[in-house]
Amino acid sequence: MALSEDQILRYSRQILLKDVGGRGQEALLEAGARLEGAGPAGLTAAAYLAAGGTPVVTTDAKVGPASVGFLVVDADIGHPASEVLARVLPEVNPDAATPRPGGRIAELPAAWSGEAPWVALGGDGTRGAVVFRGSQGCVWCFGETVRTLGAAPNGVLGVALGTLGALVFQRLRLGMGPELGGKWLVAPGQWVDLELRRCAKCRESL
Repeated sequence: MALSEDQILRYSRQILLKDVGGRGQEALLEAGARLEGAGPAGLTAAAYLAAGGTPVVTTDAKVGPASVGFLVVDADIGHPASEVLARVLPEVNPDAATPRPGGRIAELPAAWSGEAPWVALGGDGTRGAVVFRGSQGCVWCFGETVRTLGAAPNGVLGVALGTLGALVFQRLRLGMGPELGGKWLVAPGQWVDLELRRCAKCRESL
């Protein structure tokens, strides 16, 4: 798809990045993401993906009090995330109003299937965690790793985790970075590598 003049203006900062450019922005607009979860991490990821041009669809998970503040107001508590996002994401970016098939980004625990990229948002009680898989990444290593993680954090750390998750999803869509990996988010802006749990087949090949 060719970018319109309005889109060139809207995404000018991204287009100027050498790793994105016009073709990369077109790829983000043609992509889609399915969100599972309605916490601060998931909803923040949805907002950043939509702002970058990627439409987001989600499940009917109910919005809780911890999610109020970024996209969500008190009146949204108890409503399905799908209903809330359908209302607010077109206000963030009209290009994100048309759902498209694509990868998956989910707050743990979650089930995993379908098209990559897959981005898991979880934690261990004190840190946030992002585990990701591109189309060539090992499904089993991804699964072994996310099974060791708990739920994504709330509060500021959850918001930061969602931001990081959206960035990872975009990079995978653009073919940037490794096909499989993970990060611990120790504090907003501070992360370290997360060691993956390897499946038996991959352990033999290392």
